[in-house]
Amino acid sequence: MIGRIGESCLISLVVCMQMAAALSHKQNSISGAAEKPASILVSMSDPTSTRSRSEQMTAIARALGSRGHSITYLIPANKDPSSLGVRDSDVRDSGKVVTYDVVFQQADIDRLKVSYVSSSVGVRAAGNLSLADQISRPINPLLIFNQYLDFFVKSCDGIFRDSETLGRLERTKFDLLLHDAFNPCDFLIGTHLGIPYVTMTTSIRFYYVNEATYAIPAPSSYVPFDFGRSFTDEMTFKQRLVNFLSWNVVRPILTSYAFSSFDIIRRKHNVSVGLSWTQMASSSLLWLANRDATLDFAKPLAPNVVQIGGLLRESSKLLSQDLNEFIQGAGNHGVIVFSLGSMVTSLMREDLNELFAEVFSDLPQRVIWRFVGPPPRKLGNNTRLMEWLPQNDLLGHPQTRLLIYHGGINGVYEAIYHKVPMVLLPIFADQPAIGARVSKKGMGVVLDRATLTYATVKGAIEEVIHDPKYKANVEHYGAIHHHSLASPLDTAVFWIEHVLKFGGSHLRLRGSDLSFIVLNSVDVVAFVIIVMVVAIYIDYLVLRTCCRLCCSRKKSKLKAE
Repeated sequence: MIGRIGESCLISLVVCMQMAAALSHKQNSISGAAEKPASILVSMSDPTSTRSRSEQMTAIARALGSRGHSITYLIPANKDPSSLGVRDSDVRDSGKVVTYDVVFQQADIDRLKVSYVSSSVGVRAAGNLSLADQISRPINPLLIFNQYLDFFVKSCDGIFRDSETLGRLERTKFDLLLHDAFNPCDFLIGTHLGIPYVTMTTSIRFYYVNEATYAIPAPSSYVPFDFGRSFTDEMTFKQRLVNFLSWNVVRPILTSYAFSSFDIIRRKHNVSVGLSWTQMASSSLLWLANRDATLDFAKPLAPNVVQIGGLLRESSKLLSQDLNEFIQGAGNHGVIVFSLGSMVTSLMREDLNELFAEVFSDLPQRVIWRFVGPPPRKLGNNTRLMEWLPQNDLLGHPQTRLLIYHGGINGVYEAIYHKVPMVLLPIFADQPAIGARVSKKGMGVVLDRATLTYATVKGAIEEVIHDPKYKANVEHYGAIHHHSLASPLDTAVFWIEHVLKFGGSHLRLRGSDLSFIVLNSVDVVAFVIIVMVVAIYIDYLVLRTCCRLCCSRKKSKLKAE
């Protein structure tokens, strides 16, 4: 009896040891060293990149470097690597920075960004616009889009014109290129160097890189093509009409225009002239998409599209003593965090700054406001202005009741991760679309910047704080966001190393290689229609012949009688 008990204990011990070893192996597969270190080029060639987008790539690069891979950052000479999230330790421990010359200064881009933000933030209600403003309002975004493209083209020309840098990249023999889909030049870099590439989409989608790029079905009836719009997966007839036209008319035009802007670079430097842009874009081994089911709507995906929404999420750290004392002084009312992201340091209109300051002064909560500039005159004693604030750490504080935000995707995922409801004030780009998702899922409400009043702002804040459904919903989706096999960062690293080891052909949809006719079975449908028409015509001929025979017999019979 004792022997059997001892044997059972021994078996149990062996099983536990095997399970522990398996768990340890699984953990080491992400946090330990890679099986085969690779040389990886991380292109940060987008001259207009903001830190909020570039930090997604540096986070992945840093994780790959920690596993023994050699990382090389490609950065325009006018950019400070630290402004893109590249740390000194990143370069010292596992990589280096390669720069190339450009013909413009960072100040030129900064002026364009200010113009872009000002035209978006400073919009007045449509009824108060002059006739000239009403005419130019839909044109301004296109003009700014064209100016952004101009910087992209000049930056791309700088890479291929800088023979010393280009030669250095060619001699290194990289194993992989990691790049942001926002800059089409990176596709040229990858194909010119002859290395496979992994593409990252740092937002929901872009006009010229989307489901059509990798042949994923995107029914306009429930998949919103919503860059700059606040559509959801439930649309009215009018919205579906606009969505259909945007996908089938506007998207192809903008895609063609964006890519054609780089054709002069291709011809000038003889880069990948034998390939179409569709071929280059769809050849990406892997697409790392900064989205997941907690924020985005469910839609068709391909095996080579890996969702890593919330990539920059992290546990909150302790706050400074003075900031913590300010928060604790709020008591049970808690605090509100107000930030408009890295590009917008204030509302950029004095009347709007004063409006929000007045609303905050009448709230029982304390407010921490990221703000640069002269303090508003109506600022209350319960509001603290900070030129920079530790947003993630504030959201993780138990006293935080609400985030007022512009709708940038990283901050929204931080709020979901820490389960903090939101009041969003979308300004430009993908922010209206992100706001629509937050509103549809009941995690917050969205303010219209064109119709802001004291009543609408205060009403939205009080609704989200006092109605328990918003907190319940964000806790629900936050729990889903936490419930995963691995973190978004570990997922990204796993799949990058997967394609380094096995390639990506087994994940890629065949549809990207097919013509429009074959992909959409136009020839098959035409063949079926022709066969049906021929069959109907043959039936018609047979019936007509039978009728004629019957009629002729009847006539013969009548004549015989």
